Amino acid sequence: MNCIFCKINNGEIPSQILYEDDVVKVIMDANPTSNGHILIIPVKHYNDFLNIDDNTLIHIHKIAKLMKKYLFESLNPDGLALINNYGINQLIKHYHLHLIPVYKEKQPIKNINDIYQKIRSVI
Repeated sequence: MNCIFCKINNGEIPSQILYEDDVVKVIMDANPTSNGHILIIPVKHYNDFLNIDDNTLIHIHKIAKLMKKYLFESLNPDGLALINNYGINQLIKHYHLHLIPVYKEKQPIKNINDIYQKIRSVI
């Protein structure tokens, strides 16, 4: 399969892993729209939310709640957007959930390695 997220899950492509278990992997988004933009990716390949089982969806949202805690402790955002794209705006056809911190004041995108280390420091 030529899926970038499957390759990340298999260790074929390096990523900055914040959390992983037998169901999901949480990584830094390589092209963040905000400081702390992360992705929750199921280990098993699912095209989109329509073919993912309920237990996996529940687990993804459980991990989203945990990651929200770490994002707020490390980066102090003012809000958080959870986004799942579907259809033409889903660029990678492997279900994934974006967690995007929102800040009152616009911030320049900082070095991803620095943000990664900041988040890792509270995990």
